[in-house]
Amino acid sequence: MKPIAHWLGRLVAVLAVLAGGVVAFAAPASAVTICGNSPVPPGQVIVSEYAGNSCGGYLELTVQPPFDGIGICADSPIPDGYVIVSEQAGAGCGGHLGATLRIAYPGVGICMDSPVPTGWVITAEQQTNSCGGHLGGTITNQLFNGIGVCADSTLPAGWVIIAKSAGNGCGGHLGETITNQLFNGINVCANSTVPAGWVITAEQQTNGCGGTLSENLATPFPGVNVCGDSPIPPGYVITSARSASGCGGHLIEVITNSLFNGINVCANSTVPAGWWISSMYSTNGCGGYQAEILQH
Repeated sequence: MKPIAHWLGRLVAVLAVLAGGVVAFAAPASAVTICGNSPVPPGQVIVSEYAGNSCGGYLELTVQPPFDGIGICADSPIPDGYVIVSEQAGAGCGGHLGATLRIAYPGVGICMDSPVPTGWVITAEQQTNSCGGHLGGTITNQLFNGIGVCADSTLPAGWVIIAKSAGNGCGGHLGETITNQLFNGINVCANSTVPAGWVITAEQQTNGCGGTLSENLATPFPGVNVCGDSPIPPGYVITSARSASGCGGHLIEVITNSLFNGINVCANSTVPAGWWISSMYSTNGCGGYQAEILQH
């Protein structure tokens, strides 16, 4: 006795012949064809581009969800967490290069036109023949105190630059030494992003920051002197400002979070939640700003 699958197969074939057609199997459900003037669905990639008759002169694109090692067209959007590891010429992408995507892992070699995932840094850049004319690079998310990165890296929150130097390992960019181990008085390069809850207390010339000033960081307290380009932590107000040396040409400001009814603050302060300005007056003690009296 023949299995039922055999008879079902013959039935499908007979029906196809009777219909005068050919049995056509649909593409995998994960792959769809869209017109080139249509946005690519979020999280999907372009795996082919070709001229057709269905899109009014636009290319027809095949798109699908990505997987590790998938071949895509180089003009495809790149989902977060994926990187381009190679690029090459070839047919099938409407004149664009073809590219190979990988899920990022520490030490992966990428093409430098690839997006770098959030929280990852570039540790090296060099010439390569595998990236369609772009530089190659190496990235990681395994950061440690004192790690060397290339200056075109985007640093994760809480990390600061403590030194910069020229070198041959970053494709023409400076190299940077970074840390997230902060302490009161730490010296950082002035193009660092000041971490939340810290303030700049001094700025000075240095030879160790690639042409930028260096800064001293500290955690704030009522009455601390900060430089005029320092972030002011939430809840703090500026009570005075003056010209003085020590802040790289910026004013020196005194800030506090010890508020009381009738406190006098400078008008460039952010008024804390629950407080309001009851009056304003001219003063010489706020670096050109008016003074305000706060109440709550």
